[in-house]
Amino acid sequence: MLELRKLSLTRGGRRILDEVDLEIKPGRVAVLLGKNGSGKTSLLRSINREHPYRGSILIEGVNNTLLSPRKRAQCVAYLPQLLPTPEITVGELALFGRMPHLGMLAEPRSTDRAAARAALSTVGLSDRADERLTALSGGELRRAYLAMILAQGAPLLLLDEPTAHLDTDAKQEFLSLISRLVREEGRTALLVLHDLNDAIRIADDIALLDAGRLVFFGARDAFLSEGLPERAFGLTPHRTEDDPLPFYY
Repeated sequence: MLELRKLSLTRGGRRILDEVDLEIKPGRVAVLLGKNGSGKTSLLRSINREHPYRGSILIEGVNNTLLSPRKRAQCVAYLPQLLPTPEITVGELALFGRMPHLGMLAEPRSTDRAAARAALSTVGLSDRADERLTALSGGELRRAYLAMILAQGAPLLLLDEPTAHLDTDAKQEFLSLISRLVREEGRTALLVLHDLNDAIRIADDIALLDAGRLVFFGARDAFLSEGLPERAFGLTPHRTEDDPLPFYY
């Protein structure tokens, strides 16, 4: 579970986040929406302790400030938008996700290697374990990093534009995988997405930011029924017979 209580962030004299309150329960996918500069990425980075903030962030009921870096890494897995491609293999990247569970300079145990293999199997990259990250396509690289954070075993997943630069098929495959993992394993996920149509097809809950203020947080159906896509983004809904959800242009 993730709880934000009056989360505020100021940088360079500018208010980035303004007393944001929200609560995301286990087994649910929440999507952060908002125009560029609304504070979406800053909110994720604040949860990840990359920015100093005011207010409270509770993770599994524990204040974020009371968690050691190692304990926080056991609780929170963060996938940024820009992913590096170091000269390591896919298997080594997945195993890196086990670092929060190892002591200083400790060698991975058989259980850690098993967790990494299981994560690679989950994302469909078992047969690429010995290949270097530089050999992967964009979609495969994102799946490799997803394997890393799954191996990490954290109950809270933070993903910033996880489908950026992916083609339509790879994007839908990635989002479907996230949705299935959250619902089957009872994790909590908070995603920043740029595409509204992707958001409403994966989200249980939607949080809408406007200039650092949370102007809506609630179930996806309430977000749609209140006409927020039209009001916030100026988009028009279109419906087809084979899709229960509208498509926005």
